[in-house]
Amino acid sequence: MPIPEEFKAPFHFHQHYHITFRSIDGIPLFKTINERSFFLEKWKRFTEMIFETWAYCLLSNHTHIIIQIKSQEQIIEALSQLMDDSKSIAVKKFLEQPSEDLFQRAVERQINSFMVSYANTYNNYSERKGGVFQQPFRRSLIADDAHLQQAVICTHANAQKHRLVKNFIDYPHHSYHSILNGNTTFVNVQAVLAFFGSRENFIQRHKDQIDYFYNDED
Repeated sequence: MPIPEEFKAPFHFHQHYHITFRSIDGIPLFKTINERSFFLEKWKRFTEMIFETWAYCLLSNHTHIIIQIKSQEQIIEALSQLMDDSKSIAVKKFLEQPSEDLFQRAVERQINSFMVSYANTYNNYSERKGGVFQQPFRRSLIADDAHLQQAVICTHANAQKHRLVKNFIDYPHHSYHSILNGNTTFVNVQAVLAFFGSRENFIQRHKDQIDYFYNDED
């Protein structure tokens, strides 16, 4: 089934996006906590040069990640520091002649490289072959601050939305607790808390929105 255009948003510098990965045929992406940590470590390795992660939620057969693209200057500086054998053809072309079109290709190549790398490791320990993720991955542009706040909170609330837990706080595989504790290298905690205004506002906005959308459901 074709992916709607709204889920194939072009990438632009400084903008926020909601990225979703879904497994093929609903197969479990993770079986242990260590596999979730491995997923995040690989994610950071392939993408930290291009954008920062603001929130994530890792469910069994799909994941939600909120990101912010860095500035062109930051991205060029970070990509330039990679060893030549670590640069894809798309990245090399973007560095040679920075443009919006080549930037799109570079970002998509990095994310696809992450997907292939994770799939290869997953298949090795699962003794299986073939793809793991649905292609292409979905991404939607986050239009404004109100949308960004909603996207971060809904990402953290996803397990409650799918009725995996009664209270999203009880789900261990999202970034909510790590942001509050400041004990993560996977999320730009400082930027997220600054956006919400304070740690207290971060907690309250989550409570208000989740109470409104999910806690009244039968």
